[in-house]
Amino acid sequence: MKRIMMFLSALVGMGGLVYLAGQTHAQAPAGGAPPAAAPRSGGKVAVFNVAKVMKDYKRWQHFAKVMNDKRGAEAGKLGKLRNDIADLQKRLQEQPATALKTDVDAIQKAMLEKQRQFEDMERQVRTSLDAESAGYLRNLFAEIQQAVKAIVDMNGFDLVLAYPDAITAEEMTSPLYYDLKLRPPAAMPFYVSPSVDMTEVLIQTLNTNFKAPAEVAPAGGVPPGAPGLPPPGTPGRPGGM
Repeated sequence: MKRIMMFLSALVGMGGLVYLAGQTHAQAPAGGAPPAAAPRSGGKVAVFNVAKVMKDYKRWQHFAKVMNDKRGAEAGKLGKLRNDIADLQKRLQEQPATALKTDVDAIQKAMLEKQRQFEDMERQVRTSLDAESAGYLRNLFAEIQQAVKAIVDMNGFDLVLAYPDAITAEEMTSPLYYDLKLRPPAAMPFYVSPSVDMTEVLIQTLNTNFKAPAEVAPAGGVPPGAPGLPPPGTPGRPGGM
């Protein structure tokens, strides 16, 4: 039985709803009143590919770029300090055997101060960026949860499963893909019918109701900070569990 999927055109002050059923679109009733929700029945399940949601959710793309830009800027500052330390080390190694002890001590003292500056800055940067990243992730979860709840309320789903899966054909040929499928986290489905996959509906709902501060042009596939399959060594993922 073909399911009728819907996404909200506005979560607050709804001006109408759009039905999605293949290529079929139904209009909202006259007067702007929202249409009735799909009849509720037991055991209705929907799933969405969380990796694809993060890839295509424009607001997340924006904040991922913001964080990548900040990390790049801070890395540049740390790199300058690291170069200063390397220069001092080189000067120390090049000191002749006849060099005055005061000159050697001065270089060692300067190198120690630079090393402490580097460690302090690295610690502060990591703490600050990690806290900011955690805030964005917390907001991302809340926005997805809100959009999922709206879709569930209008379609009468009893269960929605989020699953991480390959996004591109290239990812589907990766050894990580087979590892992920054969050692799935949580309730990873082996087959997802298009009739119950609400990934695209969720992306449209998120992008309609949670506008990105600015457009981000994807650069070569998956935007920075929004990977499809997790890289090896990532905690909680195959290869780095």
